[in-house]
Amino acid sequence: MGSIKVFNTLMWYRRYYSPGIFELHLPADYFDLINTGRYLYRNDRTELGVIREVNFARGEKSEKTAYCKGFFAEHLLNNGVIYPVFSQTGKPDALAHAIVDTYLINPADKKRKINADIRLGKLEGLGSSTTLQNTGDEVGTKLYEVLKTQEMSQRLVFDYLENNLTYEVWQGKDRTDSQTENSWAIFSDSFRNIKNAQYDRDESDCKNVAYVAGEGEGSARIVVEVDIRSSPDEERRELFVDARDLQKTTDNVTYTDAQYREMLRQRGLEKLAEYAAVEKVDSGVDPAANLIYGTDFDLGDLCTYRYSDVNIECSKRITEIQEVLEGSRQTLNVIFGNDDATNFKQIIRKETK
Repeated sequence: MGSIKVFNTLMWYRRYYSPGIFELHLPADYFDLINTGRYLYRNDRTELGVIREVNFARGEKSEKTAYCKGFFAEHLLNNGVIYPVFSQTGKPDALAHAIVDTYLINPADKKRKINADIRLGKLEGLGSSTTLQNTGDEVGTKLYEVLKTQEMSQRLVFDYLENNLTYEVWQGKDRTDSQTENSWAIFSDSFRNIKNAQYDRDESDCKNVAYVAGEGEGSARIVVEVDIRSSPDEERRELFVDARDLQKTTDNVTYTDAQYREMLRQRGLEKLAEYAAVEKVDSGVDPAANLIYGTDFDLGDLCTYRYSDVNIECSKRITEIQEVLEGSRQTLNVIFGNDDATNFKQIIRKETK
């Protein structure tokens, strides 16, 4: 254990629908510390970095460089897989807590217990109840998929003094101008906090209706239609999902027809999320104008975006914030929309004196 007082560049990428990543470049004098260390912690953040790669190099002119990179602690959830089968009905946070507890914290086979001190946080009862059945997927990846269907996320909050991690399911705040509970976060050319807008829309691979086929044969096979179109007038684009692996009876528990159909519906929502339409707005944003990062907007928040020059107006969630620190300079890149199919991307540059 040790502290780093001087570094060249720190890239700290916070993500909503997947584990964050980081990369730290620093003087070679710190190589031994990062080479023997396992974690990287910032005292101004609750995320914990897990070091996965280190590098030392000496050039032809004897210059020495060192860096380390890795994932945020949420990636540790993928150290375990969902096996044997998990099958349960409940709110998304209750299901997530049950999976983390069953396969990572208190597994029946004690040797599968995760090598990290993880505690379960408070259940908030977020989202709508669903039925989930799964076997074989990585814990973290599957939970991100499930939570994404209800625009929720998960995190491991690090407590430096207690040296432990608390697992939480959470959702960013609604900061759109259509609500009154939270302060608004409006990115708009009329407020002069955005610039250099570039718009792009791609619906090439979009699917919005899924036929999810479960157990049974022929005409007796159980099939559920999942339609996520905003209105019947929207163009229908269908997808077939073979979900024969989902069983109505498992581990001597038999689900009702309604529960089984909800299980199939959940699988359909997860598959349709892979075929979402892409809508992008790339824009420079000045947070010093009227919005302060971490106070007026943050990761996961649902915000309003307006660009009157081309009549763009949308509400999108912040799914990634990329922080780059170099000396006294801080550069922020904020992404609105899906991680894989980014809907909105604003480049924020801020000088810190």
